[in-house]
Amino acid sequence: MGDPLASTDVRPLDPLREPQYRRFWLAAFVSNTGGWMQNATIPYVVYQITGRAGDVGIAGFFHYVPFVLVGLLGGSLADRFARRRLLVVFQLAQAVVAVGLWAVVASGSATTANLSALGFVSGLLGGLNTPIWQSFVSELVPRRLLLGAVTLNSAQFNASRALGPFLAGVTIVVWGAAASFLLNAVSFVVVVVVVATIRVGSDVRRHERPDSTGIGEAFRYVRRTPAIATCCAAVGLIAGLGSSLFNFLPVYGESEFSVTGAQLGLLLGASGIGAVIVTPVLLGFQHRVEGARRLAAAMTAYGASVVVVGAVPTYGAAVAALLVFGASYLVIAATMNTTIQIVVREDLRGKVIAIYLMCLTGGLPLGLLAWGQVADVVGLRVTTVAAGVTLVVVTVVFALTGRFRAMAVDARSTGARPDPGSRPGAVTPTQPGRGSR
Repeated sequence: MGDPLASTDVRPLDPLREPQYRRFWLAAFVSNTGGWMQNATIPYVVYQITGRAGDVGIAGFFHYVPFVLVGLLGGSLADRFARRRLLVVFQLAQAVVAVGLWAVVASGSATTANLSALGFVSGLLGGLNTPIWQSFVSELVPRRLLLGAVTLNSAQFNASRALGPFLAGVTIVVWGAAASFLLNAVSFVVVVVVVATIRVGSDVRRHERPDSTGIGEAFRYVRRTPAIATCCAAVGLIAGLGSSLFNFLPVYGESEFSVTGAQLGLLLGASGIGAVIVTPVLLGFQHRVEGARRLAAAMTAYGASVVVVGAVPTYGAAVAALLVFGASYLVIAATMNTTIQIVVREDLRGKVIAIYLMCLTGGLPLGLLAWGQVADVVGLRVTTVAAGVTLVVVTVVFALTGRFRAMAVDARSTGARPDPGSRPGAVTPTQPGRGSR
């Protein structure tokens, strides 16, 4: 059985026919490209300064751990206030931090400490911004297009994950590492301009002050909903065991393969290229293959690709494995994001997305810290292989304990509910701004 929102009259690219979604999608691609340039450059600079994988892990820890601290606050803001206006504020604030990173690197005063501190501030702002961003996507298309919209959103994110690190590698050679941060700051301006001109339902919605049980209710709802609970558990393990690899790719490039410039950029961007390659395939078959089956297969491939990166001796083989790494992650991200967007109650959407992102961003900093410390003791390759094997074992355990089956049943039962054709809070054709440029 396919996913519950599948419709025979919906084509994969139909969400891009919605003018506001299309503009947002293009702006997000530009901004995320700048963000991935920054994400690739920070560990590169840290490793150039210290030469220790442990310090790369520490800087990554301080960059991502704030998401756990403020993610729920971001979700609450998304449920209370106009999401568009909040996005403008947080995009501008993140641009200021990017300028700060440019200043310390360009002046030659960069240290692990000040890069970690600026990364921490960037993480705080990103933690507030991300649940609002994810919730905002659901306002830009009617319900019947939500599956395609979420997948296309994941596709542009991963396309930027291909282009951003590649451009970072080239930029570092041509203009120096500081330029990556400056270009990221400029990229935020594109999103601000576009978002400021979009009109959506939450612009006029005002929620009463939430009671103290709102967040507790969201946690209980997640625990009682197998599809969402499975996604939350899976994403935390995937982040800690697999996704941490990205931050250590500059270490692989420097110490294992001795590459710089475009070759380093290709190593950093290979996972994103893999995601881009698989996007047309995913758009074509996602309506026909049950999400739980996609997730199980993709998690297995993801863990296996991590093992291969750690085991192969050559640069070319590592790049090939990273293509699979990125392709399988796109399937994972699109499947879990879509499942949550379909199943979640509208009044808890922002908080539940924040809880899901807390699991992601909680697993990632802990994984980075563990990867770095273990790699300093036993070596980066052994650490990589062990993490990948563990993720494959976890996937098998999920399958044997019925987590994937429970996810499928819950998604089907939710999809069977009567659907009036649009979501609460979605922009309908009669609302101002619909279809305008």
